[in-house]
Formats: sequence, structure tokens, C-alpha cells
Amino acid sequence: KKQIKEVIPIHFGEKEGNYFAFYESGNVAVQGEYQFDEKVGIWTEYYDQKRRKKRQVQYGKDPFDESFRPYIIKEWDKRGKEVYANARK
Repeated sequence: KKQIKEVIPIHFGEKEGNYFAFYESGNVAVQGEYQFDEKVGIWTEYYDQKRRKKRQVQYGKDPFDESFRPYIIKEWDKRGKEVYANARK
């Protein structure tokens, strides 16, 4: 029995589409989106238990915007309690 570690969308040789990484348990570890080999939008990391969110990171909406710097939107502890929230929108 084989388990999937990650799903990397490749289109014409570049990462393009929805990305997923998995824990050995089969639960989702990370999900996000690539455009032209660059991370875009909100990427979410999960704890291995009960699919609880761990962290959300905001990447640029445009993969060609080199001035945008990714930042953490929110973080949660293992019990699901929010421990950090960025005031930037």
C-alpha cells in the first residue's frame, strides 16, 4: 500500500494549480495554489490531528509582483485556539 506525500500540479513544465502535501496518516498537511511556479493567495498549514488549522500565510495575488512580501495571517495552537492574528488586511 502506497501513500501520497504531495500533489504538485505541473502544467507545461511549471507549477500551476492547487498544491497539497500530506502527513503519513493521510491527513492534509499543507494546501495552497501555484501560478507560474509561484505561490499565490492563502496557503494553509494543518496539524495532523482532526484537520485543525495551524497557520495561514498570505502570498501575493499576482505571481509577478516582486514587491509583495508574504506574511502570516493567523496561527492556532493544537487545541484550535487562535494565538496570533495579523491586523494587516
